[in-house]
Amino acid sequence: MKLLKSSFWLHSIFYTLLQRFSLFFFGAVSYMMLVRGLSKGLSTENLAVWALYLTILTLFETIKQGMLRNPTIKFLNMPEYTGKKVEVQSSALSINIVFSLLVIAILSVSGERIAHWLQSPALLPLLRWSFLFIILLVPFNHLEIMLQGRYKFPQIFWAYFVRQGLFFGGIVVLYFLYPQAFTLINLLILQIVSLLAGNIMLYAAARSLLLKQFRFNWPITRQMFHFGKYIFGTNLFSNLARSFDHFVTANTLNPLEGKNYVSYYNIVARINNMLDMPSLAAADVLFPKNVETLEQHGLGRVKYYFERMVGTILAIILPMSLFIFIFPKFIILILAGKGYYDAIPILQITILITFIRPLGYQYGSTLDAIGKPAINFWSNALMMVIALFTTWICLRQFGGIGAAYATVINCLVNAVIMYLILRKHIHLELGNVARYTIASYRDAFGLVRRLLNR
Repeated sequence: MKLLKSSFWLHSIFYTLLQRFSLFFFGAVSYMMLVRGLSKGLSTENLAVWALYLTILTLFETIKQGMLRNPTIKFLNMPEYTGKKVEVQSSALSINIVFSLLVIAILSVSGERIAHWLQSPALLPLLRWSFLFIILLVPFNHLEIMLQGRYKFPQIFWAYFVRQGLFFGGIVVLYFLYPQAFTLINLLILQIVSLLAGNIMLYAAARSLLLKQFRFNWPITRQMFHFGKYIFGTNLFSNLARSFDHFVTANTLNPLEGKNYVSYYNIVARINNMLDMPSLAAADVLFPKNVETLEQHGLGRVKYYFERMVGTILAIILPMSLFIFIFPKFIILILAGKGYYDAIPILQITILITFIRPLGYQYGSTLDAIGKPAINFWSNALMMVIALFTTWICLRQFGGIGAAYATVINCLVNAVIMYLILRKHIHLELGNVARYTIASYRDAFGLVRRLLNR
């Protein structure tokens, strides 16, 4: 424990990884209960509708959080804004509120069209109920960013733990005690109550960091928006590209087949989310650290952090990916049951390109940190367009399994694009990544041997 507290990287990544793991654990166990609770209130079609709803809300939350987090943390650490932290916070909060209201307006006007396009009429009432969820995300995102900018990762972990744990506990109560109330609307209400509890936890941890007055500054707001607009677009494009297996599948296939494959892709996405935990945890820590490092030590240290982090993450996820590839039936059985064995080939196909995903998560975070959000934006726009066309073409050509083939193609193309850009801007060397991966195994084996010899 003393070592954990003394090392910035161990302390920070431990808690961010713990946060990501709690999100996955509660999400996975909740999903297992949702799948097995079909006969107690939900139908297969409604499970697919819930998956689409979560994809849309997660898309919004991820995009907004990234759009606000990166410019806010960067501006708070820039020397020219040292005496204007109140103005920076006020500008971040203003952008947060305006963007959330804009999303509510869009869903109010286009919710019916979205539900129709996804061939899911039951999605519409969920989208309308989600307005309260979006409003509660305003303080949640703002408080989380304030804590993250000051490396307060344990407090963020506990807030997410309470938020996800309360939602999980509510599902347990509904599943075992009130199966007749196990409906989509009640699940959404439970989600809103859980977010409110998370807000209370974050406020208790971050109240000393909050502005004591609101001081709007238009020039700073404009500069933050100018920086953040690229990150908004980047997050929109990258998250849409990751969601095309849900959205394009629901739209392209007939309603019954589409719902089945959306359920399969949702299961596979949850497994991939587990493998993404180290990458996401590292990105959460690496962005504020790279902003600080660039100012103090220059680009060479940013390059080192990137190569070392990607190499270490690969060392963690490669054995896990190999296990999942060899025993996919075991994984699907635990997560969803025998009724979802048709998801096995999708899982095996997509797990083959897991080694590329850490590169993608650190790619955007690093480009934003070194002040290249426009390059990040345009490259992700290109990758999204490629993903849209390949997903649609593969679905038309191969049916429901086509989106899995498209995922592999897209990841390989994206890896080439990202490598060429990183090679130019931070002088990335893949050989170093491979060396750090091997070194991670060597260090791990050495640690185990020393522990056994004690």
